[in-house]
Amino acid sequence: MNLLRISIRVIIKFSVILEKDASCIHKDLVTVLGEKTPSIQTLGKWVKAVSEGRDDMEDEPRPGRPVTACGDANIPEVLVSLSDDRRKTCEEISTKTWMSRMSVFRVLTNKLNKKKKFSKWVPHLLTDEQNARRSQGSIFP
Repeated sequence: MNLLRISIRVIIKFSVILEKDASCIHKDLVTVLGEKTPSIQTLGKWVKAVSEGRDDMEDEPRPGRPVTACGDANIPEVLVSLSDDRRKTCEEISTKTWMSRMSVFRVLTNKLNKKKKFSKWVPHLLTDEQNARRSQGSIFP
């Protein structure tokens, strides 16, 4: 979590102990932090939470499923599917790997650094061996 965010919350807690109101705390924070000051509404929520006895300055866990489809565990599946035929579309790979099309696209572009060129998935950057062959004038292995 952002260290500045926790620091601001500690300052709010300290100011509430000193019995300052939200507008006074906001003015003090604007003087010190400028643009990085949270809004008066956010500050009011934290003043209320601290006044009611909240001690923990960390964010509460948010509901929802964590993003795991683009994780490292699915990269081998995409590679195996792509090794069969480099002309496969994200749609075809997604049906084989049971991932969404966008997840397949993110794995191909972000994790594997591939681009779709002439309807084939190719490496975005050349390897050292490919660069050496290009500099020698030979394009075929």
